[in-house]
Amino acid sequence: MPSEKLQSHLVTAQSVEQALASVENRLDKLNLPVLEQKLGSSLAALMRATEAEPEARWALRFSNEKAFLLSLAEDAAKSEFGRFLLCARGLNWRTTDLLFDPAYQATLRRQERDGSLCFFDRLAFFACPLFLATRERFGIFQRHTQPLVAEGASLASLPCGRMRDLLSLDYSRIVRGIRLVGLDKDPEALQGAQIFAAEVQAQKPLHGTIEFRVSDGLRPGLTEAGIRREFDLVTSNGLNIYLNDDQCVTFYRHVQEALKPGGTFITSHIVPTDEYRWDQINRDHWRLQAVILTVLIGALWEPRVKPRGLVQEQLETAGFREIRVFPDAQGIFPTFVAKKPH
Repeated sequence: MPSEKLQSHLVTAQSVEQALASVENRLDKLNLPVLEQKLGSSLAALMRATEAEPEARWALRFSNEKAFLLSLAEDAAKSEFGRFLLCARGLNWRTTDLLFDPAYQATLRRQERDGSLCFFDRLAFFACPLFLATRERFGIFQRHTQPLVAEGASLASLPCGRMRDLLSLDYSRIVRGIRLVGLDKDPEALQGAQIFAAEVQAQKPLHGTIEFRVSDGLRPGLTEAGIRREFDLVTSNGLNIYLNDDQCVTFYRHVQEALKPGGTFITSHIVPTDEYRWDQINRDHWRLQAVILTVLIGALWEPRVKPRGLVQEQLETAGFREIRVFPDAQGIFPTFVAKKPH
């Protein structure tokens, strides 16, 4: 399935060079009028707006359009987050978790203060509308997951990545036990989750169990042994954005089967631009984002965006009911909370 391309993707100096060479080849074939129509602005105007951004004048080249675009890609290659995007055209467990990691955010802020933060990281972590929405989406998940923390509950995350979505919840009132299950197809993600779980347990011991299983969202039963009616909650972010319509319904159906009657599924999806709350979005930052993700990187999720209504319809087709939608402030990455009927 498409997400396989993102599993433990090896980023080396050679793969970065190859990615930059691919960017340059795409720029040679770029249809500038088509791009400017999508942006709703000339590239020259975007270059002028970008030149006014902090550090941009020293990080990027503004002599002509191609030099500007290529320098954006070269600056991305200075960042761990940017290198992975360039090489894999998507995010894996590690790079996704950087968006939510308070310690990493603090490091970036220190770099910002001492002038060592690269322009791409400043844009990606503190200005890019999509990634700002992704971070806000994490908080929305937390608000709707926390009330489901209860004695004896069984909570799962698929794909779990580092499993920050469950491990960062408050379990202080649990005394008799709770069960957390991390499900992921990537063995390195499961290893990363195990390490993070041990760190969390050392600081705030959890009364309950934490387990991890290799799992494929498109496989019937999710695992080799099969899972049916096992969980009170399944959270999922970062898989469905890479799936086509049929695959999404299949995935949602497998999750529905893994839930107990009355169980809850919390997921999210990127929607098309006509559903954005444009009054809440910095247009120049969105244009930079569009250039980077669409032209330079060719992000794998770009062709898979789905209208909010279609996501709801797919969830209903998979057997979910009582579907509620909670958009982020920009309306880019809404959260869907759905129930399995009793």
